[in-house]
Amino acid sequence: MIRLVTLDLYNTLCRGEPSRQDRLAEICSERGLDCRPADFLRANVAAEDFYTVENGRLAIHTRPSDEQRRFYRQMWQLLLREASLPHDDAFADHVADRIRARRGEWVPFDDMAPTLAGLRERGVKIGVISNTPVDATLLCDKLGVRDQVDLIVSSCLVGCEKPDRRIFEVALAEAAIPAAEAVHVGDQPRSDALGARRVGMHALLLDRDDLLAHESYERIPSLGALLHWLDRRAP
Repeated sequence: MIRLVTLDLYNTLCRGEPSRQDRLAEICSERGLDCRPADFLRANVAAEDFYTVENGRLAIHTRPSDEQRRFYRQMWQLLLREASLPHDDAFADHVADRIRARRGEWVPFDDMAPTLAGLRERGVKIGVISNTPVDATLLCDKLGVRDQVDLIVSSCLVGCEKPDRRIFEVALAEAAIPAAEAVHVGDQPRSDALGARRVGMHALLLDRDDLLAHESYERIPSLGALLHWLDRRAP
């Protein structure tokens, strides 16, 4: 029986507006490159994997500024190359600067509120576990999530990033729920699903765009599907 559901924050409960794909397409169009936002969806999977591995090794936001710049150059080069676009140093740096200058806003997915309400109706505890350079409580408050959950665990306060098992252990300890009775939901295979499995939690990989069929983890297409998954396991 599942008594605790923990959720990733970015790209699970909320999305960027405009999206990364929209911003990339705009930047490339300014340079005369013919591309659409959808062209970056699969390329973004590779870039996110690269980010997760490097961030798990040493949180990007804690690195010296010159090392951060080198990292983002490499990440954007990888994404551009995967999208079959020019990926020289100068263009990658330009993309990094333009993306940084137009961050946009984080807005809730349409299925966030009904899913949180459905979890409350089912009587499970709810938590947020986020890799973030600032306390995730701030964004949760803005999104209307803070009062809907029982706990919020931020990597910057714990001192480690997913998939490090310690961040999941903090959530389990705060909820006083054993790992076998908890499930974590997130959009990243390397940080969310792998990290949860490391401590014995169930793991659901949120795959809204059906891009992660190559992964071995159980996938759901939306947060609403989480409620159906719980109902199937209910006694």
